This record gives sequence, C-alpha cells and structure tokens, in this order.
Amino acid sequence: MRDVFFLALPALLAAGGIAGMVAVLLRARRLQAAWDSGIAVEGRCVAGYVVTRTHGHGRPGHSVWHHVHEFTTPEGEVRRLEEAGGPRTVVPGDTVTVRYPHGRPGRATALPPAARSRTLLGTGCVMAFLVVFVLAALSFMGFYLTVFKPMWHTARTGGTGSTRTVPDLPPLPSLPTTWPTDLPPPPADVPLPRP
Repeated sequence: MRDVFFLALPALLAAGGIAGMVAVLLRARRLQAAWDSGIAVEGRCVAGYVVTRTHGHGRPGHSVWHHVHEFTTPEGEVRRLEEAGGPRTVVPGDTVTVRYPHGRPGRATALPPAARSRTLLGTGCVMAFLVVFVLAALSFMGFYLTVFKPMWHTARTGGTGSTRTVPDLPPLPSLPTTWPTDLPPPPADVPLPRP
C-alpha cells in the first residue's frame, strides 16, 4: 500500500505535468502556424468577456480577457473563434484580422503576430515551471526507491533478510479492585483530622 502512495501519486503528477507541456507546445505551434501561413481574413469581434479566477476566500486573482470573433473564409464559410488573451482594447463591433493555416480555419487566431514575443515568453515560463514540477515528482520517486524503501525493508527485517518478530511483553500486574485493609496505623506524632 505504501508503494502505491509513494509511487503512483508522483507518477500521476509527472504525467499531468508532461500533458501540460504537450498542451503548451501544441498551442504555441498552432499560433506559429497561423501567423506563418499567410492566410489572413477580416473578422469582427462579436463578444468579449473577462474570466477572473479567485484565490479562495474571495481574494481577487488574475483576470483573462476572452473574445469571440466571427469571420468568413475565402470559400464563404462563416466561422466563430473564441480566444483568450487578446488585446483589452478590442470590444464587440471592432474589426480584427484573423489568421489561420491553409485549409484549417478551425485553428484560427486573432492574436496579432506582434504578440509573438509575449507568447514565446509565456510559453517559456510555463514550460520551465512544468519541467521543474515533473523533475521534482520523478526525483521523489527515485529517492523513495533508493533510500526510503530499502531503509524500511532493513528496519522490518533487522538486516538479516528475514522478517523479525517482536517478542511478547510480560503481562501487566493486576490492579487492586478494593481498598486495602492491611495498612499499618499512622505514626503517633501525626495529628489525625477531627470529625
């Protein structure tokens, strides 16, 4: 049971960190492909809203702007795009430039290529955090397998390779159940309480 806790939980955390790294890299690659494709169409912002995450007990956290953009592909297909992190100055009714890879309007973005450095910096910071997170989980698993598990095995077997048994303790003396009657009388110089 101890192995499940000390190995499975860090393995799940490491797997989650790796999945996060893959998601961050795929998003960065999708944005790069949209910016480099050369396909740019005019779109219109149809909605904007803010998502605020709190840090518990009502303390304000950070806010992220989300926009919903509508655009028409050169083939005449009307598409909608919902995206986080756009400029705060874009409001419903504004015209935006939407870019997407050739033949893939589902991977469109309205983020301008000027945001490339900010996106690259954010991707780098998130990747660095996730790499440290995954390495910490894997290090804990390695430490458990090389230090804790052998130490517990040695303590359990007493270093002999066979399981130690704890000797039985002697029984406790029984306590009296009645008041003793064979007490000696008090010394003569001790004053007795008066009734």
